[in-house]
Amino acid sequence: MNTGKAFRSGLQVVASHSSLWGLFLQGDRHAFAEIYDAHIDDLFHYGMHFCQDKERVKDCLQDLFQDLWISREHLTTNIGNVRYYLISSLRRRLLRALRKDRRYQHRESWDAFEFECTLPLENQLIQHETLEEQKRLLQEALSHLSRRQREAIYLRFFQNLNYNEVADIMSMQVDSVYNTISKAIGILKKNLSLPLLLLLLGR
Repeated sequence: MNTGKAFRSGLQVVASHSSLWGLFLQGDRHAFAEIYDAHIDDLFHYGMHFCQDKERVKDCLQDLFQDLWISREHLTTNIGNVRYYLISSLRRRLLRALRKDRRYQHRESWDAFEFECTLPLENQLIQHETLEEQKRLLQEALSHLSRRQREAIYLRFFQNLNYNEVADIMSMQVDSVYNTISKAIGILKKNLSLPLLLLLLGR
């Protein structure tokens, strides 16, 4: 796992790998390796936002890809967005792992967990001469959001998933996702200049 290049795609849209998925289901190891290489950094970055436990994230990722290969003959061929499928699968594994951990068994709800929405180190949004100050402003603005708002913003704008996919991953209604993101953007507007807000949301 190349954690040093985590989130290398920044806010750019990653093309669908549906054709690779079909080859992988047929047992093509090269296609499987390409899927792994294309998504592993984003998956690791998301996992670290989710629970900040490096070894747990690595274990879940290893189990995820091992199980994908072993069970490939039983997986669906109708995958429109491989990234969405993998993030959703990883999130479920992380949830199961955390809920088995005694340290987390007495949480009243999943909202009690944090979701650290840190900015990608390699993004090209900010010019070098103002990098540190603008990163600080962006991070401070994100800190005003709730865990659920940060995760929804991350999935929608950092991972370029659509609202239906975000809703499915987060076990929410689509209308609730719209409302969550709308409220989050409202909070960000109060704490960011318009140019920084537009850069953050990739519009």
